[in-house]
Order: sequence, then C-alpha cells, then structure tokens
Amino acid sequence: MKYMYLYLLDAMADWEHGYLLQALSLQNMTEAHQLTVKTVGKTKQAIKTAGGLTLIPDVTLDEVVMEDAAALVLIGADTWLDEEQENVLTLAVDFLQSGKLVAAICGATLGLADKGLLNNRPHTSNAPFFLSSMSENYSGQAYYRDDLAVSDNNLITASSAGSLLWAKYIIEKLDLYSATTIEAWYRYFSTGDPQYYGQLLASLSE
Repeated sequence: MKYMYLYLLDAMADWEHGYLLQALSLQNMTEAHQLTVKTVGKTKQAIKTAGGLTLIPDVTLDEVVMEDAAALVLIGADTWLDEEQENVLTLAVDFLQSGKLVAAICGATLGLADKGLLNNRPHTSNAPFFLSSMSENYSGQAYYRDDLAVSDNNLITASSAGSLLWAKYIIEKLDLYSATTIEAWYRYFSTGDPQYYGQLLASLSE
C-alpha cells in the first residue's frame, strides 16, 4: 500500500483539497485500492482549519516512511513563512530529491518559494507578486506560469482557484485511473454536464 501524506496545519484552507479527496474516493468503485490518504502533522495535536474543522493528524512528520510514500500534499494557509513549517518544507525537499511527488496549492507555494524550490522550475501560485513580494529567497519569476495549475515532473503547484486542475494533475501523475476516467471526471466537475457523469461511471466499470 502506498500513502499520500496530507499535511495538516492550523488555518489550512480545508476546501482546497476537496476535489482531490473526491477523486481518490473513486477507488471505492474500482477493484484496486492503490492509494490511502494519511494525514501528517508537526505533532499529533489537533489543528483548526480555516473553515472551522478540528482535525487530528494520523502521524507526525518523523513517522513518514519514504519507502511507502507516493506523494506529499501541502495545502494553503497564512503560516507558511513561519519557522514551525521548516520541518515539512525540508521533507518536501527530500520528496523531490527522491523523485516522489510534491503537490502544493495557494499559500503552500509560498513556503516552497521561500525554500528556493521554485527558482529553477515552472510553477504557479496566486499571483507573481504573491511570491516575489513576500519571499526574499524567491528568484523564479522567469519560471512563473500564469495558469491555474502547473505540473513539472514531480512538482505540481496551483493557485487558490486551481484546485480542480491541480487534483487532475495529481491523479494523472499517480496513474490512479485510466485516461478515459480522468478526462470524464474532470469534464464533469468542470462543466456539470451529466453526459460526463455517465461516461465516468461507465469507465470505472470497464
């Protein structure tokens, strides 16, 4: 079993990973369960999300098993420049160097930028000035892409408005479903057209 480690931190934007979790739930409609979400925190103390939910991490950062890891998912919050995030950003470096997927959205991209991880590879965020004005360590303006989400090898970044495309890139990278399933899923949630819902269900039973 492989694990997607979803980092929990106070004031995290708990809506930004909704599409991703929905996509992962499709595994329940297929024969193979390839990936399990495991929440991870700096400690096992409960955190309070921006939406008001209280969440308790499954494991701590030092309990992450790299051999069993498929991805590290980092959600937006207004604390990504705080010193307390240094350990998870160091873990993100380890994931990238090991060829494992790191997916960051919204404020989490600022944490990566301040760590120097966006200086030499295509990426996006909420806006170019969001990174350049808030991080003295960021010098990747030439690599900034004005897109909702950007996939560059094993790093996927997104703006706060890009959670659906971000989720699509993640499940594509992890090769969880067929291209037909992923396209039908994306088209259904981006348009609401019921024909794509039918295509999605049909593809899961093939």
